[in-house]
Amino acid sequence: MRYVCLALPLAISVIFSGSPALAQTTPEGVAVETTATATDTPTTAAAPATSYKTAADGSVCELHVWPTENYLGINMGLLSGFGIVGALADQAVHEGKVTTVKGLMAEYLGPDVQMEELNKIGIEQTLKLDGYKIILEEPTPFNEDLKKDPELKAKTKAMNARLKASQRLSDSTAPCYAELVTTHIFYHKAMMYGSNLFTGWIYREFDGPKQTKIGKGQVKNPLENFPPKTEEMVEPAKAELRDAYSKDFTEYVEKKVFGAK
Repeated sequence: MRYVCLALPLAISVIFSGSPALAQTTPEGVAVETTATATDTPTTAAAPATSYKTAADGSVCELHVWPTENYLGINMGLLSGFGIVGALADQAVHEGKVTTVKGLMAEYLGPDVQMEELNKIGIEQTLKLDGYKIILEEPTPFNEDLKKDPELKAKTKAMNARLKASQRLSDSTAPCYAELVTTHIFYHKAMMYGSNLFTGWIYREFDGPKQTKIGKGQVKNPLENFPPKTEEMVEPAKAELRDAYSKDFTEYVEKKVFGAK
């Protein structure tokens, strides 16, 4: 059975961020700075510019967000209670189903959907970062992709080194700065506990170059309709997956960020 266990801050390499040129600052659904547009119609009012919180030097406060493409899945049935041999046999029986579940998670809960849900919740307000400008970074990659892409593996290793050294993952020098990294989305099904969606994050705040806060870990919420068993269950399954992801985030912030000791 291939079981991927994420020991934070990152025992396995899942963090990847491109250079500043790869960072996206204007994806659909993400709160980024906008500019009022002039119009030839005098009766049409221009959209107001977004007002951001600023540091003492007048620079805009930034929240950098990494969604994820690291979808994991495990299906543990009755045979999983018979030790490692039984677990491997059970994984072989369910291999096709697990692969399908990963594909469905990627389809139903891609990086764009993740950001849509975070913005729907109010990511800045949930993290108590009202007025921060959101900077969308490249998604953290599927862990297995690191094995076949040396360049990606090297970048991941460099990012892990920054995490270990309590350094920023981006090259931003904004004095008022925070990061939210999604490390994985994990579907787990077991006979005893049913189906659950686990999501893992790392959250950090900085005052200048100094890391002042960190919250790391994963939380879970139950699933009943995902994966869908019939065509009629597709939409309910999509909605349930989104809802479980949103609940994971709010619970993560409550327990791992503000509830962390």
